[in-house]
Amino acid sequence: MDRLTLEKLYLRHRQGLFTLALAVAGGRSAAEDAVQEACARLLASPRDAVDGDPAAYLFAAVRNAAVDQRRRRSAAGAALAGASIYNGRRLSTDEPGRDAEVDGRIRAALAALPEEQREAVSMRIYGGLTFEQMAAATGEPLSTVASRYRRAIERLRDELRGLE
Repeated sequence: MDRLTLEKLYLRHRQGLFTLALAVAGGRSAAEDAVQEACARLLASPRDAVDGDPAAYLFAAVRNAAVDQRRRRSAAGAALAGASIYNGRRLSTDEPGRDAEVDGRIRAALAALPEEQREAVSMRIYGGLTFEQMAAATGEPLSTVASRYRRAIERLRDELRGLE
């Protein structure tokens, strides 16, 4: 992938890439390392052309790097720290005045999701990927990623009912 293409993709999707890496790798430092590692690998790759959607390819590279980070660091569990979602809306725990108890419940609900569902939420909400791009990034069928996302949102709604 050429430098200009990678730079444009990174600038457009950086929050989603980091959030996905955080969901998979399990920690802020490991997530940052995974994003950096994936971008460095893509820049160093002798391949100029990317098969399929470049955004999905980049998300797949970050996901793979995050898995590698998790394996290397033997992280116990994965959590989304510093960012939360509820009912399809993005909520930042860094917002002034956010109730710490509510933020804690949101983070706990996200952390309780199975890894595949956390990935789906990260790619869709933070990465802004389509289900087709998510399928390409994970190598899973479209119906699988769509159902994982739907189940994750249903679980989050059930768990967070009454927070509005």
